[in-house]
Amino acid sequence: MKKIYKPKKWFTYTRLSLIFVVIFALSKTTNVVYNSITIENDNEEKALVHEVIDDNKEDIYLEENSVLKKYLSLPEKGFEVTNNNNKYELSISDFNLLVAVISAESNRFRDDILAVTSVILNRSDLSGKSPIEVITSRGQFSGYLDGYYLRYLNADGTLTPNTQLVQEVVNDALNGVRNNHFYSFRSWGSYTYSDNYINEYGNRYN
Repeated sequence: MKKIYKPKKWFTYTRLSLIFVVIFALSKTTNVVYNSITIENDNEEKALVHEVIDDNKEDIYLEENSVLKKYLSLPEKGFEVTNNNNKYELSISDFNLLVAVISAESNRFRDDILAVTSVILNRSDLSGKSPIEVITSRGQFSGYLDGYYLRYLNADGTLTPNTQLVQEVVNDALNGVRNNHFYSFRSWGSYTYSDNYINEYGNRYN
């Protein structure tokens, strides 16, 4: 009778162990390759997102800060609209006085109104004075000193209807919107003072 060969148990166990090792190694290699491809794809996707954001960051910034769309920027003449500046809180009476003085000093265009307001708030930042202290300082704003601002106030101290645009712009400015870093301005007729203006026939800034 022919003897049937039976492999020893240790040999069987050894073969099985080798098979498991090979399977485990192959699975690890597959995972490494898969993870590498996944990371590479993720990085490419992130890079593409950042590229899209970089290409459109100005539009995105304006979309997120829609108030900036209302105003004009002229960087070559020193006017760049920003909305991250110091904010100021005023009482109703002080707000009305500020609006009245700015109404007397600006040329009624939205951007020139913001430019005048920006100058006043720039001075407040620099000196630590309130906007009211700035506009009522001796020898500074003719709109206040000569009493022109009174045209824009009713007898009870409220503002006249023709100051609505100025109120809107001043409110934006008090909440951080400005369009320049100038500290002074003069009327359009002061040709030798400066060539920095945001509106034709508006003020000249320096």
